[in-house]
Amino acid sequence: MYERILKRIFFFFVTVLYGVVQGQTLPLNKAISLTLANYPSIRAREAQVRSGMASIVETKDRRLPSLNLFEQVDAGTSNNLGAAYFSGGIVPSISGVSARPENVGTVSTGNIGVAYLQWQATNFGGYKAGIREAYSRLRVDSMDLQRERFYLSGIVLQSYLDLIKNYELSLIQLENLRRADTIRLAIRNYVVSGMRPGVDSSLAEAEYSKAQLNYLDIYNAYKQSKVQLSLLTGLDTTAIGPELSNDSLLLGALNSRSYQDSVRSRHPFLDYFHSIYENSQAREFLIRKSYMPKLYVLAAGWVKGSSIKPNGTLDKDLGTGLGYSRSNYLFGLGITYDLFDLRREKDRLNVQKYQTEAALHNYEQQELSLKNADLQASVNLGTAVDKFRQIPIQLSAASDAYRQRLTQYNAGLSNIIDLTNALYVLNRAQTDLINTKDGVWRAIVQKAYADNSIYQLLSILK
Repeated sequence: MYERILKRIFFFFVTVLYGVVQGQTLPLNKAISLTLANYPSIRAREAQVRSGMASIVETKDRRLPSLNLFEQVDAGTSNNLGAAYFSGGIVPSISGVSARPENVGTVSTGNIGVAYLQWQATNFGGYKAGIREAYSRLRVDSMDLQRERFYLSGIVLQSYLDLIKNYELSLIQLENLRRADTIRLAIRNYVVSGMRPGVDSSLAEAEYSKAQLNYLDIYNAYKQSKVQLSLLTGLDTTAIGPELSNDSLLLGALNSRSYQDSVRSRHPFLDYFHSIYENSQAREFLIRKSYMPKLYVLAAGWVKGSSIKPNGTLDKDLGTGLGYSRSNYLFGLGITYDLFDLRREKDRLNVQKYQTEAALHNYEQQELSLKNADLQASVNLGTAVDKFRQIPIQLSAASDAYRQRLTQYNAGLSNIIDLTNALYVLNRAQTDLINTKDGVWRAIVQKAYADNSIYQLLSILK
């Protein structure tokens, strides 16, 4: 009696637990929206898109001229000597006084202020090529974001199907556990009254223990499904419970023409790989334009002061060199072209052409993979639907067989082995029902994933 009370308390708490879980349901569309809003890989790609937008602005701003302002005050000797040399960027300049016959150590002062403007007026298409390449890189980032959203939507959908399947299987195993417990208690009474041999009670206890183990395994799988969705959505596992699918949604998904089309050209995976191919083409064009001549507009103005007098003598008053006494300006046009750039252009262009070819083949491979996945999904869907149509026959026969065996056993016309087998067949039929329905859903999802109709499927499941 004490053990029976404990069992009833156990089943009561399990029933209450399932009621609480079912009350805290997480709709599928909410799970997907939470994932797409918070998952790190999505946020990283969104940041990459913003970086691409900033890169376009930066590329456009390269056309702005450079205007450098420069002011310098110096004190030192001024001994000039005529000879040509390469400055190397580190040799100070001495100007304005002819060479003296001897070296003089007297200090002189001077200052200079310069404004220098340089503007690359045209590079014969280089600017436009750079902007075009920047836009193509932005498209790659945008398509990568769309691909990740599509991919994660499919992952959440698959994880949600796992949650539903494991939840329904746990309910079936709980029901099987209750049946095993009922049979166990009834057989124990038969054994105590001497109507059945003691071995029947032992077999019933073993079947009950096996039912408990099966229930614990599937309930653990259900909890793992919740953990997976928690990782994707950022929710606590206590806030995650399935909204159970029903036959009307399944029939609506099967009747939708969205899953009868071929692979669509606007598939996010195809768009992503095609954008990489387009970006590689844009890089080829940029390489060609980057080796074109460059035309510059140049302008400079400067003022200068010095404590060295016009006749070359050094003024002892060093302060006279700190004021501006001369001014100049200069305007000009300049064009640059490196004749050896032709070879470098050819080398870089060859490298980029092979990368473009590789990008094209990757796109073609992705297209073949999606077409193959679409064909496989069509085959799987047809098989899953055929199996689903047979399940009611199996379930009805298994239920009838169990009831008959139970009646026969109670009447003494059947043994415990026959009853146990009937219980197993009924449990297997109920499990097959859930697994087969899950197989139909997964075939539908596989088809939708291959032909770019995931979002149409989600609209049906609202």
